[in-house]
Amino acid sequence: MSVRDFYDGLAADYHLVYEDWHAEVARQGEALDRLIRAALPGAVEVLDCSCGIGTQALGLARLGYRVKGTDISERSLERARSEAARLGLDIPLAFCDFRDLTPVKGEFDAVISCDNAIPHLLTDSDLAMAFEAMRSKLKPRGLLVISIRDYDKALVERPSTATSGLHAGPPRQLVVRLHDWEPTGPMHSVHFLVLTEGSTGWTIAHHTTRYRALGRNTISRAAELAGFAQVTWHAAEDVGFHQPVMTAVAI
Repeated sequence: MSVRDFYDGLAADYHLVYEDWHAEVARQGEALDRLIRAALPGAVEVLDCSCGIGTQALGLARLGYRVKGTDISERSLERARSEAARLGLDIPLAFCDFRDLTPVKGEFDAVISCDNAIPHLLTDSDLAMAFEAMRSKLKPRGLLVISIRDYDKALVERPSTATSGLHAGPPRQLVVRLHDWEPTGPMHSVHFLVLTEGSTGWTIAHHTTRYRALGRNTISRAAELAGFAQVTWHAAEDVGFHQPVMTAVAI
């Protein structure tokens, strides 16, 4: 299954990844705002180049940023548009692969890519293309903000499963994540099982995708080679985010 197909299939249920997605929109927006303001107090223009259903873009737009969002999943973009309309937010959204952001017009104070999007890049060349593309959309001294899972820890522990909280509904729903690690190396497949309670029992929807567990050194080096400096890692608990966050400055 392609990355695009994975997110198209998961778009309607992506909010279930969080215990309370609406609260996460606000919390993550505030956390990202603090990071951006610390580096660029006057920042206004933000590109979310892997916006998905809008988890970060919506939160930042509600705080007054002028946000543009791009993604490779049309269904995720459709969901993001409906969520933006529900909140009365004007967020231009368009299809685009973050390895080539030339269709996106203009330059931005900050470019963000959160929720573990970068580890979908399975080769060094794809990783380089993405960082170069993000660099090309930043103003001089603009800020890059990326969040990923703590793969330095995961590569040691190689966890086999993770479970979200039960959503009361109705209907009651639960997301279970299974991790199939390849015998050696950083590659692993993740299976998202969405369990939904119905009148005759529970049904299961299965969505799967492949990730490359990228450690901090690999990502930092790719950022530096693409023209970023001041590469800094922030622990999730220190910045109030759900994943470790990397910031870097375009030079």
